[in-house]
Formats: sequence, C-alpha cells, structure tokens
Amino acid sequence: MSESAPTPSRRLQGAAALDDPLVAELLEKRLVAVLATHEPDGAIHAVAIWYARDGDAVVLATGSRSRKVANVLRDGRATLTLHDSRPGCEISGASLIGRAEIVDGPAAGPLVELVHRRYLAPEADELAPVREFFASDDVALRFRPERAFTWDERDSEAAASLAGTDLAYRLESTSPLGYGESSAKLAQ
Repeated sequence: MSESAPTPSRRLQGAAALDDPLVAELLEKRLVAVLATHEPDGAIHAVAIWYARDGDAVVLATGSRSRKVANVLRDGRATLTLHDSRPGCEISGASLIGRAEIVDGPAAGPLVELVHRRYLAPEADELAPVREFFASDDVALRFRPERAFTWDERDSEAAASLAGTDLAYRLESTSPLGYGESSAKLAQ
C-alpha cells in the first residue's frame, strides 16, 4: 500500500467502541448522527438525529410514534454513524453497531432533556414554536454499541496536500436560511 493510500478502518469490539479516542471525540462534538434501523421488509431506515453520551450508551431523543421507534420495538439492532467530514480528504468518523432500547415514561424525560440541551440553549423553550416542535420527543432511545469501525484521514498525506488550496470544494448547506445565517438576519 502506498503512503498516500487511505488508512484502513479500525475495528473495535465491546466497550472499546466508546472508549476509543476518535469515537469519544466525535461523541463530544455537537454533530448530527445518522441512525439506521431495520424496516419490516428488511430495508434500512436511516435518519439524521441529535445525540448525547450517557455513560456506556448514546441516547437519542425522538417521538414514540416515529418509524425508528416502531423498528426498534420489532428489532433492536441498529447502527449509529458519527462523522465530521470537511472538504477534500479531511474526513473522520465511526459506525457504531449495536442494539437500541426504548426508554419511555418518567425515565425518558431526563434523557430527552440531556439531548436537547446539547443542541439548544434553555431559553429556546421560551419560543412557542420550538417548545411545541420538541414536545413530540416523548421517548429516548438508549443505544449501546457492540462493535464499531472508524476512519480518520485528517492527518493523511492527501488531506495535507489539499490544505490551504482551493482544490477541494467546500461542503454546502441545504438550509433555506443559509449556513450560519439567522431568520432575523434574512428578514431584514
């Protein structure tokens, strides 16, 4: 393998999945993960989702009527993909493979709150549309990885070669408000 070839992914087992430095770094960052569950026909249902680490698990806030909850009720197998990709070859991530369980009732509240507070300031609850939107998150999914694989090309020769050039196109947002712009700014 040449020095500039991609680094092979690393495979992790059991508790090592969450203890791995790259996985811990990704879990600490405020990113959006992708949760994949199994549909009744065997197809994969993959959705973007917020997350928070909670001890030996990753918790996700969602609605009890969601497809992902129905899928987990039927088959607890799931994959959670975390990635922090930048333009060019500066990419890193982890796919955590394990089982999810549904936490409902009074036990769900603190877990849902843990996830929401990672992404929204407490004052966001003062905005009625935001409060109403997130009120549907009435259950939590507790995901425990059993194995994982990671990739990290941030220090690769290819990433270094592209750094500081305009040869790698920037990733683009699909936000109707524009990346980093607020609705108040656009309303002016």
